[in-house]
Amino acid sequence: MKATKGTTALAAFFPFSAFVPFVAVLAFVPVFALVALIDSASAKAFTKKAVGTTGSDFLNLGVGARALGMAGAYSSIAEGASAVYWNPAGLVQISKLSASFMRADYVADINYQYAAYAHRLGPSSVVAGSILMTDIGRIDRTDMDNTKLGTFSPKDEAYTISYSRAILELSDRERDVSMGVSAKYIKSRIVNSATGAGVDLGVMTYYFTTIPYRISFVLQNLGQGLKFDTHRESLPFVARFGGSLSPFRNLLLATDVVLPKGNSPYMLFGAEFTTEPAERSRISARFGCNTGRISGGLGGITMGMGIGLHFFTIDYAFIPMGELGSTHRISLTFDFPHRNPVFQRRDRSIFTQPETR
Repeated sequence: MKATKGTTALAAFFPFSAFVPFVAVLAFVPVFALVALIDSASAKAFTKKAVGTTGSDFLNLGVGARALGMAGAYSSIAEGASAVYWNPAGLVQISKLSASFMRADYVADINYQYAAYAHRLGPSSVVAGSILMTDIGRIDRTDMDNTKLGTFSPKDEAYTISYSRAILELSDRERDVSMGVSAKYIKSRIVNSATGAGVDLGVMTYYFTTIPYRISFVLQNLGQGLKFDTHRESLPFVARFGGSLSPFRNLLLATDVVLPKGNSPYMLFGAEFTTEPAERSRISARFGCNTGRISGGLGGITMGMGIGLHFFTIDYAFIPMGELGSTHRISLTFDFPHRNPVFQRRDRSIFTQPETR
């Protein structure tokens, strides 16, 4: 699929594939520059002095117990339907269809749920959608004299649709490239309701070398924040640059550099060790580190495990958060047909024929 006669001949005269990482990143530079220009205080917006200046923070909660067991160092892995959240470019790694469901018990009796579905349209394209919902529970509503007026139940919702495509013109025998875009509708209700909209953009390169690795770049939450009364909040914009590699068949290492609007930059590190006791079955152990939470006194060390059997995988993540207590994530993923990790495929490609997988 990747190396056609025309592209091979062109590559002989101009090896553009060698510049793939630079082309991919430069594709988003104008967008990032525009964001910086719009915000006159953009430099201060990415420091601790800007904490609390963005809204819709539930968009940063993270989804998928596998990803969160690796501390969220997942933008360059982004496998399965949960790629809608982490990096829409990774959606092209699914076989034919993928579904993911997660429930999270967060701090202070807060919980949230996530569901996503991805479907392959052809050898190089995938479409997907997801829902993220939070439930804070009931809160007493009082007036200025502390007289109880009843209760209210704050809720947040985000509905996302995504499209991902493998780019043949930037791929060759040793590497593939994919790009993805997501559009999201955001709704929040405290006493009154507010709505907003955002966009995510992602790119990923896959290197099928002796030690295979992936590189990613993602811009999340570009767009219009929620408007309560006359004030419109800023979305929690995040830029991620990630990398992952598989030095051995059963070991995956990953890292993300994260630049969040409303806080200081930080790094994420994750590792996953997998064993296969039988055909199409696997057991995984995971570990992660979030330097941002460590510096903020909110734990920062994560652990998790997963068990996969044929089409189904169940994952669990344990995430301590310092004085706030410990939190748990459980997720279920369904991949049909059975999805091999991209670097273990015989054809060494992200271009997939649905009827053959």
